[in-house]
Amino acid sequence: MHLLVAPTAGSASPTPGTAPQIAAEQPGPARRFFRATAYKEWIKLRLAWTLMALGSIGFAAYLCLRLRQLHQFHDAVSVWSAWIFKGYLFFAPFRHLPLAAGVALGLLQFLPETSQRRIRLALHLPLGEERVITHHLLVGLLLLTGLIAPAIVLFAMTGWRYFPLEFQRNLALTLAPWFLAGYAGYLLTATVLLESAWRYRLFHLLLGGAALRLFFLGEFYDVYQRILPGLTLWTCALFVLPLLSAYRFRKGL
Repeated sequence: MHLLVAPTAGSASPTPGTAPQIAAEQPGPARRFFRATAYKEWIKLRLAWTLMALGSIGFAAYLCLRLRQLHQFHDAVSVWSAWIFKGYLFFAPFRHLPLAAGVALGLLQFLPETSQRRIRLALHLPLGEERVITHHLLVGLLLLTGLIAPAIVLFAMTGWRYFPLEFQRNLALTLAPWFLAGYAGYLLTATVLLESAWRYRLFHLLLGGAALRLFFLGEFYDVYQRILPGLTLWTCALFVLPLLSAYRFRKGL
């Protein structure tokens, strides 16, 4: 004997027209995996990331306060002369910090995964190693952006307050290679750690170390104006290297 239960007034059975809408609201497996990866990486890196973020913001704020003090003890003409005629880089002590942050973040993110072989399990998921490593890299790049973006805002606000609009352009062209070096350092660190063959690791270390020197050769403003597009394209192309290293890592090549 079968019992028939009539639907209540507050509930409605899904109709053929609403079924596609319900299915569209559910995230796909790639999106769910990205959310899971982001949560896992945040739990693993949150303490170190918070300390690095506080250090980056604190050091950037110190440089901004130092520039403010320079304006208080000297007239604007003297400070502007140091910028226009001497090319004095007011925020030069910050130049290597994005690179250090990128390398440190890459080590903290991928060294435990590769040393304990935990990344090998993730590479055998049905999504494929390309998507798995891409999701990890995207999370790392977002975290790195969160480290250096506050410094960019502080420098821009300080420059806007004490200098004319032309200084903002000079400042952007000068800071861009330093921050690109942070992204390049992160991607190269991930490449080296995901690489299984020592000959390729050594190759990436030598090539990456030599290339990263190009980001810090300028001692004046607007030095990188002509080659900045090339440095940007080279940094974007580095995104492919960790994917190739992960492929060799999974295959054991």
